Amino acid sequence: MGFLFGMVQILPIILLALILAIPLGEYLALVFSGKRAPLEPAFSPIEKALSRLLMGMDRHPMDWKEYALSLLALNALLWAVAFAILYSAGMSPDLAFHTATSFVTNTDQQHYSGDTLSPAAQMLALTMLMFASAATGISSAFALIRGLLATDGKLGNFFSDFIKCIVRVLLPGAFMVAIVFVACGIPQTLGGSLDVKTITGLMQSIPLGPVASLESIKYLGTNGGGYYGANSAHPFENPSPLTNVIQNILALLIPFSIPYAFGIMAGKRRQGAIILIAMLVIFVTGAALMLAGEGWNPALPLNYPDGYLEGKEQRFTAYETTFFLAVDTFVQSGGTSGSVTSMMPDAILGAMSGMMMQCTPGGVGAGFDVMLVFILLSVFIAGLMVGRTPEFLGKKVEPNEMKLVALVIIIHPILVLLPTALTIIVNPHAALNPGPRGFSEIMYEFLSASANNGSGMAGLANTTPYFNILSGLMIATGRYVPLVAMIAIAGLLSRKKPIEATTGTLPTDNPTFLLFLIGIIVIVGAITFLPVLTFGPLAELLGGT
Repeated sequence: MGFLFGMVQILPIILLALILAIPLGEYLALVFSGKRAPLEPAFSPIEKALSRLLMGMDRHPMDWKEYALSLLALNALLWAVAFAILYSAGMSPDLAFHTATSFVTNTDQQHYSGDTLSPAAQMLALTMLMFASAATGISSAFALIRGLLATDGKLGNFFSDFIKCIVRVLLPGAFMVAIVFVACGIPQTLGGSLDVKTITGLMQSIPLGPVASLESIKYLGTNGGGYYGANSAHPFENPSPLTNVIQNILALLIPFSIPYAFGIMAGKRRQGAIILIAMLVIFVTGAALMLAGEGWNPALPLNYPDGYLEGKEQRFTAYETTFFLAVDTFVQSGGTSGSVTSMMPDAILGAMSGMMMQCTPGGVGAGFDVMLVFILLSVFIAGLMVGRTPEFLGKKVEPNEMKLVALVIIIHPILVLLPTALTIIVNPHAALNPGPRGFSEIMYEFLSASANNGSGMAGLANTTPYFNILSGLMIATGRYVPLVAMIAIAGLLSRKKPIEATTGTLPTDNPTFLLFLIGIIVIVGAITFLPVLTFGPLAELLGGT
């Protein structure tokens, strides 16, 4: 009964996110197609001013190399600015390196308690990077879409895409959401801490600051970094079930809208729908399994139909907290409304699975990029199986593209498994819990880092130079190597002319391909990670200690 009640709670949230994704997808298609969009007179002067600042008046279309170099250069500049701010705010060099790297890559993994930073550092460094990292991911997605549709080798101008995304999408959206959050009780002030006398007569300092503005882009941009150490379990970040629902919808909104925008831009709405349905099927299945597993503990002969409440805020149900974790691991946001390490093994397994696949629906922009990589892999494998020409949207998928597809797919498990093994060898006591749970804590750290998720399990002593530097390197590699590879794929495809469909062409917009795509995503994830999961959450699930 408790599980059914949990599903009744979450399905309307998913449905509402899908409904809102339709107009947003149409708007994104207008913005990134260069067509006149709503509020053009208001946004155009701001956009032109920022364009002069970043690139003068030059908006020439870029090939994939120019696009990738521009992306890397701007991200490096923003990283340096954030590092300088954080270091001057009192962070050690290794922690400032990790934090700046984490936020510029949309990971937002925090090896410090958020409220230890000053409001100025939170605004000027972290909130700034939250906008920039989300805009980077969304820009890369539309560059890949243009690559699939273009024939001249051009992907658009990165700086123009970046500015459009911030000025026309993220800033207006975050501003409106911040107003709603303030109305719901989330603080927004530059006043700093508030000193109050408690009922025991002692004085307590309550840290305040520009929380609502950070929270709005935190979920709209699938960032996940919290203003407070408890993240969205803190009542100032997530004070009520209403804000909890809003944050879930925000995290799903842009990842759901990009496939819809792709269908409009490609003139193939059914193809966009197939991509969205594939994301949705895996996400809903994973969330349902996580909710079902949170009501029983394999180590105890007891079942709790309403879910275990240890590590969960009492203003939310156990199922609301579990679904929050499902959303923020399947969309790579990383925010949490409860203690991850208090979750049952099923929920930990589900959260890890979401980070392993990275595309169901994945982070803003980056998740769609990975989904298109899996589509190209599916087309190639299906073509080999039935003897048909591997092609997508009329463009042949050839060895050069497949080499880059293989790189994108294989880099992720490498960045998870190698540092996990290294840590177990050289730093075996980093995890405070023994057995499978301790193994899960170590693996979760690097899985979250390389997937650019950012959430973490308690019980891991990760506030050390070892974890700051190693996790920071995994974060940067896990972000930029696949991103550049996917932009390169777009560049290769952008030089090809589409060919007419024949009887030998594999259709990619029907239920058969949908099932095949889902199977490929699940099988690739299982092949790469299932063996190592048997040492962690699977061992716990089967009663191991």
